[in-house]
Amino acid sequence: MQPTNIPRFRIQKQTGILTLIAGLKAYELRTKSKEQLEEQLVDLKKELADLKVQKVSKQFVPKIKTVRKDIARVLTVINAQQRASVRAFYEGKKYIPKELRAKKTRALRRALTKEQKSLKTERARKLAIAYPVKSFALKA
Repeated sequence: MQPTNIPRFRIQKQTGILTLIAGLKAYELRTKSKEQLEEQLVDLKKELADLKVQKVSKQFVPKIKTVRKDIARVLTVINAQQRASVRAFYEGKKYIPKELRAKKTRALRRALTKEQKSLKTERARKLAIAYPVKSFALKA
């Protein structure tokens, strides 16, 4: 496993020059506010548009892949932050949106809860009181 703090290098195929192509780190993005992330997203989209223009003019542009991945990373962090804030809003409420509920399996989602399983009818309660389970101790 490679250390994470060492920048990644890529050799360009046409020129053979060693270039530094390091993308954004998700852990760094998570520390930023929503406004900062949106600004960064706009900048990255502008940069991607410029790189697409360079690509049309037949220049070799290896950075385009990195910029696309960075845009995806920023969008992922923004989405995660939004989901976390919505999850915090619904914390402790009776109903939460389906997107935030636990996935589980279909059968587990439809299964009775612990409280529902333990409920008894009035008649069953009276019978249990009237005829308790008898336990016997055997002498050895």
